[in-house]
Amino acid sequence: MAGSLNCSRSRAESAGCGLPRPPRPQGLLMTPQHTHRDGHLHDLRGIGRSDFDAACDALTRHVAGHYGVVVDVADVPAPFKGDLDGSRIVVGRGNDAEERLFLVAHLFGHTVQWNTCDRSRRLGMTMPVNPSAAMLDALAAYEREACRYSQTALHESGVTAFDQWLADYSACDLAFLRHLYLTGKRRDFRAFWSDGQPLIEPLAIPPFSLHRWRRRTQAIVL
Repeated sequence: MAGSLNCSRSRAESAGCGLPRPPRPQGLLMTPQHTHRDGHLHDLRGIGRSDFDAACDALTRHVAGHYGVVVDVADVPAPFKGDLDGSRIVVGRGNDAEERLFLVAHLFGHTVQWNTCDRSRRLGMTMPVNPSAAMLDALAAYEREACRYSQTALHESGVTAFDQWLADYSACDLAFLRHLYLTGKRRDFRAFWSDGQPLIEPLAIPPFSLHRWRRRTQAIVL
């Protein structure tokens, strides 16, 4: 049984198409209040678990209220972390606060892509086997564009203290995926972490309408 991650399940009437950009909440999460690390993957000082929870809540409310993208929590079979179908995001129950924030942000970015670009949607539904250099480049571009939409959505939500974290986490995720695509083997996600990655340039989110492009019979988000 799925449960809603967002505090409000209300949908925007037209899923973001033609709606004005919401004003950015002033001061929200500008200065994290905690100094402990809580076992996070990195040493981003000043951000603790409760800050990740608050950021995820703000982002989830925003993507549901302004874009109509509802985020649910549900059982997702290992080793998958989450899922999407173009109209809804699913986050696995076993993810920690940091993973949940990245999944909501990143899968929202892919949701934008799936509903605005046929080629991106086809890439997102592909599990590469022995990919060529050209395919790897295309997949990397697909992932990086999703991250740029993620950055925009976080800023729209008033979440402005996580830019370096998003850059580091996204680079780690891309390195993990590249290794998996090339070798078919999974390494510890933490093995790919490197602090201080270049910040992500936000990309304006185009108007889009939600569409369910696939049935969630099997998760696809690694």
